[in-house]
Order: sequence, then C-alpha cells, then structure tokens
Amino acid sequence: MAGQEMKYRQVIDWVRENVENGTFREGDKLLSENELSARFSLSRQTVRRALGELVDLGMVTRMQGSGTYIGAAPVQGRERHMNIAVISTFNETYIFPSILKGIGQVLTGSGYTMQVYFTDNRLSHEEAVLKLLLEKDDIDGLIVEPVKSSLPNPNIRYYEEIMERGIKLLFFNASYPALDCPCVRIDDTSAARTAAKLLVDAGHKKIGAVFKSDDGQGPLRYQGYLEALVDAGLKTDQKCVIWLDTPASSDMELLADYLLGRLEGCTGVVCYNDQIAYQLIGLALEKGVRIPEDLSVIGIDDSYLAGVCRVPFDSVAHPKEALGKKVAENLVAMIRDPSFDGNCLMESQPVTRGSIAVKK
Repeated sequence: MAGQEMKYRQVIDWVRENVENGTFREGDKLLSENELSARFSLSRQTVRRALGELVDLGMVTRMQGSGTYIGAAPVQGRERHMNIAVISTFNETYIFPSILKGIGQVLTGSGYTMQVYFTDNRLSHEEAVLKLLLEKDDIDGLIVEPVKSSLPNPNIRYYEEIMERGIKLLFFNASYPALDCPCVRIDDTSAARTAAKLLVDAGHKKIGAVFKSDDGQGPLRYQGYLEALVDAGLKTDQKCVIWLDTPASSDMELLADYLLGRLEGCTGVVCYNDQIAYQLIGLALEKGVRIPEDLSVIGIDDSYLAGVCRVPFDSVAHPKEALGKKVAENLVAMIRDPSFDGNCLMESQPVTRGSIAVKK
C-alpha cells in the first residue's frame, strides 16, 4: 500500500517537475491514462486519482473526449465543418433505425449534416471506416457504437488520433474501456435486473440466462441478473448461464440441442436481447417446449421482434429514438463546450405480452 501511495505521488511530482523545468508548457497534452499506467506501473484508477489531484491544484485540465492538458484548456483552432459521422454495428430493422432517427432530428435541427457508416460488428470494417474519416478529416464529431466492446481492440490508436485532432468522440450503447470517452446508454444492469425480477415475482425458482460474451453490455446484464437472484435468495447455477459470441447469437439453430440441454430444468430464462429471445422461442417450440407453460422467456430492447414472434414475449424497453436524441444533443454540447460531460445513463421499463407464466 505504501509503495502504491509513493508511486501515486510520483505521477504528481513528475508533472510538477516537468512544468517547472519547461519540458511541459501551457496547453501541452499529457500522456494518456494508459500511457501513464504503463510508465509508472499503476492501475488506471490510481492514475485517475493522481490526475484528479493535479486538476484540483490547477496544474492540468481534463477535457472530456480529448485528453488532459497542462494548465488551462487549449484553444480549439480546428476548422468547423458542421458535419458529424455516425458509426453503427448493423444496418437492420432492429433498434438502430429508431436511434438514427433521433440522432438525425437533433443534428439537422442544429445545422449539422450527417454521414453514416456500418461495421457489421467487424474490426476490419471499423478500421477501414476510421482510416477513411481520418483521411477526409471533414467532421466535427464522431458518434460510435463500438465493435465487440468487451474485447481488446487494435483500432484504439485511430480513435486516439481522432481525439488528438480535436474531433469530439461520443459512444452509444457501450464504449471501449481503453478510452476515456463519454457514452450514452441504457442502464444495462438495471434492465437485466428488472427482467429477472419479473420472473422471480412470478414464482420462478430456477432461472437461466443467455448473454453475449463479446459485447460490453453482456457482463453488465449478467450482473443485473445475478443481483435479482441473490436478492430473492435463489441459487445461481452456472450450467444454466450461457454465453454466446456475435456469430453464434446471430444463428442459434445449430446450437438448439446444446442450448435447450443447458436450460433443462429451468422454468424461466433471461435473454441478452430480443434477437436471442426470438430465436430461442422458435427453437423451443420446434422441440415441443411450450412457451410460457414450460419455459417463460423475457428479452431486452422491446424491438419489433417481441411483437411478431410466434409467441409474443415480454421485454425491457430500449428508449431507442430518445437515446438517439440524447446522443446527438450531448455531442453538440461537447462541441460547443469542451468541458461538457457527455455521459448519460438512461432508464428502461418492461413491456409485458404474456410470455411469463405464474408458478405456484
């Protein structure tokens, strides 16, 4: 503990020394949190503590989505283009069209044009889009839905270059832990806790779950699921908690026997999203499993799939268009005021359709 405290002080002393000897000058950009962590062999939490004290001392200024600077915030001399880029994972009639509608309404009303790109949740596609944006260099801000946000990402360097150019960066639905950037998303932990609690309140004792492993929302929703079970005094059986990556979750038919075998004995299941819930219900019905009599199912997002499924199912709503508007409003505010905190956590409410049976 004493060693950590000494190194924490070393970060502050190192910055002070370099300011005093002229190595660091007013407006110079300080090393990133990751770089400081590596230089001093400290956790990012400890580095943030040191930076917080430096801010309190007036030695540095932290700019959301841009970095940390010596002294006062630098004057942004970047030419204004009145153009915003939006990067999303998929272009399908799920929840993104509504999000895009909300983003577009606000940006258009604020005088911005918008260009939209899709990555298909692939790192190579994300890299190509980021390279193109850096080459064109004609945007004031960038809105991004990250690719496989729970995994290490080799494209972080492109995002860092984007921020170094003074382009405001805002994520939605999830963000990359390696970047200190704001994000607008639903409270994923609360959403999954709400979903699981609906099953608990209906009398279910053995509740399974299917989550995505490569998206940052997966662990957060797993946390909410666990909290609901623990609060109810129910045991968690890891055999009944299934993790799927994006390709597997997009085509679950080949995994039908595996999935239903893992969920055997469960009377209810929390699904990571409606896409998974929709497929799981179809697979269960094909195997003679009655929904909800044998297996109650609830999803998250309240997409159109919840209503058109062979058995319409309950789902915790994603605010979609409202979230899109909030994303755009926060990015515009960040462009106008570099000190504006673009983070926002949005609440969601359940929509019931009768896919949860009451157990006595």
